[in-house]
Amino acid sequence: MKLPGLPIVCIALAVSGCASLPETQFAQRVQPGEAAALEPDEILVFGRLLFTVNGKRGVPYGLDKPLWQLESPAPLPGPEHVAGKRRILPFLRTDADGRFAYVIPAGRYAIAHAEPLGYQPLLDPGLEFEARAPGRAYYLGDVEVDFDARSWLGGLWGNAITRITRVEVVDRFDAARDALALQQPGHPAHIGKALLAPIPAHVPQLIERFVPPVIHR
Repeated sequence: MKLPGLPIVCIALAVSGCASLPETQFAQRVQPGEAAALEPDEILVFGRLLFTVNGKRGVPYGLDKPLWQLESPAPLPGPEHVAGKRRILPFLRTDADGRFAYVIPAGRYAIAHAEPLGYQPLLDPGLEFEARAPGRAYYLGDVEVDFDARSWLGGLWGNAITRITRVEVVDRFDAARDALALQQPGHPAHIGKALLAPIPAHVPQLIERFVPPVIHR
């Protein structure tokens, strides 16, 4: 049986699949003392990422400052949810106290993974936030992640995360807002909250390292 339209259908499916993949962009890190310069569609997000390993708090971090990544999740089902441009924002990091401040496009994001440097596998905390009003600063919360790990030769032969024991987003908005005002005098006038929240039907988990494709459109 001959199906003349099959190649065209396959090409269409492939193109539609590629179009749904997120595009890699690089967020602008705002250092203490710097003014946050926002484009019309951008926001400033800030907060803290705090790891506790085998009951020992990681801060102040040394060379092992956390790395993490944001990703636009797939659109929610239903005609009322409009599919927008999807993005991957890789190579985000904190300072020695776990604080971060980044300029990113406004939208809805999930933490794709977080990495305590020198540990494997990666952590997927199962958290997301939504901040769509541009020109504002949003506090994402203090993300506290506790996990157990094994080390070989003091970490020289590697560190293996065995399980996640706690993921909690703590709201310390007043202290975070005051610290932002002190460190970034040029911050947006409107400072609000977009606290990270658990992704429905998603639990924190360990994931193997994955390097997403860099896609330019």
